[in-house]
Amino acid sequence: MNGLNVYEYIGAAGVALVAVAAAAVYLCVKYAIYLSWIGWVFRRHIAALQHDPARLDLATGACAGNPLIRIFSEATAGAGRGSSDRRAELAFLYHKHFKKVNRAMTLLRLVSVISPLLGLLGTVLGISRVFRVIAAQTMVNPALLAHGIWEALTTTIIGLAITVPTLCFYYFFRMKINGFQVETMEYAGRFGLAASQQGDARHG
Repeated sequence: MNGLNVYEYIGAAGVALVAVAAAAVYLCVKYAIYLSWIGWVFRRHIAALQHDPARLDLATGACAGNPLIRIFSEATAGAGRGSSDRRAELAFLYHKHFKKVNRAMTLLRLVSVISPLLGLLGTVLGISRVFRVIAAQTMVNPALLAHGIWEALTTTIIGLAITVPTLCFYYFFRMKINGFQVETMEYAGRFGLAASQQGDARHG
C-alpha cells in the first residue's frame, strides 16, 4: 500500500490525525523522560542537603540547569513569608521556570480535544463521499455501501485511539507536576527555616 492508497483510505483528516499522533508521541516521550530526570536530580540534591545542610547555596541553586532546583532555591530564599504568600510565590516560580513544560501540557490537552473532532470530520467526509458514489449508481451494492462506511469510520477510530492515551499521559504529567509543587514547598519551608535559624544564631 503506497502513500496515495493510504491517502485514499483515510483522507485528508486521516493524514492530519497521523501528524497529530506523531506530535503527541514526541511530546509524551520527551516529557516523560524530562520530568523523570529533573525529579531524580532534584531528589538527589535534597538528599545531599539533608546529609550536609552546610552545602545549601541559594545563589548557585538559583542558576542551576534543573528548574526544580532553581524553584527550590528561590522559594527557600523567600521562605520567611507567610504560607499564603509562599504559595503564591511558588505558583509564580512554577509559571516562570516551567514555561516549556506548561506549553507542552497545553499542546497535549489540545491534541486530546481535536483528535476525536478530526476523526469525526473524516467520518462525515467519508460517508458523504460514499453517498455521492451511491447516488450515481442505479443499482446499490450493499457490500460497497458497507465497505465505504467502514472506511469512513476508520478516522473516528484513529482519533479515539489518539485521544485516550494522550489524556492518560496528560493527567499523569499533571499529577507529577503537582507532586513536584508539594515537595518543593515542603523542602523550601524546611530548609528556609533552618537557614534563618542558622542566620539568627550567627548574628546572636
